[in-house]
Amino acid sequence: MKIAVLAIAAASLYASAALALPVVTYVQQTPLYKPSTVQAAGFNVEMHGTPGGSAGAVIAGLHGPAWTGGTALEILPADAKPGKGTRLVLVFNGAGAPGETACTNPDALGGAAATTGSALRVLAVYCAGDRMIARGALSAGPEAMPGSEDYRDAMQSLLDAMFPPQNTNISPLGGGI
Repeated sequence: MKIAVLAIAAASLYASAALALPVVTYVQQTPLYKPSTVQAAGFNVEMHGTPGGSAGAVIAGLHGPAWTGGTALEILPADAKPGKGTRLVLVFNGAGAPGETACTNPDALGGAAATTGSALRVLAVYCAGDRMIARGALSAGPEAMPGSEDYRDAMQSLLDAMFPPQNTNISPLGGGI
């Protein structure tokens, strides 16, 4: 009987700990996704909302997948026009699903500053002009704030999942590179 109670208690503790872990909740590549485009264009970031901290702190230590050469994320240059060029649009604490709207009107997805102790939601869309190339979403607990290892690990998992070395919509024999 004691063993059964301990097993149930351990399972409950594990389940509650697992619920607090950051989770990549959604990832998709469109037929426009080409790893060669991602590798050439890099990772300029257009941000909406914030999980707290400066824009530099939000992307500090984050990089593209290893197959891209581990290219560091960079804030979109100040002279760049929002909605133009190839970029990774990050919407923090926004509403809705990551979609093409992020490429044309990311403010429509909301985006708000995080409050201490609140969960974090990240909508990520990789755009070329007004076209969506890949998208993903991440949910994390309040411990996943910029500067924390939980945040970096969660965001890196999202980036790695969004940018595979081959388009998942194209057969290995058909290219996609």
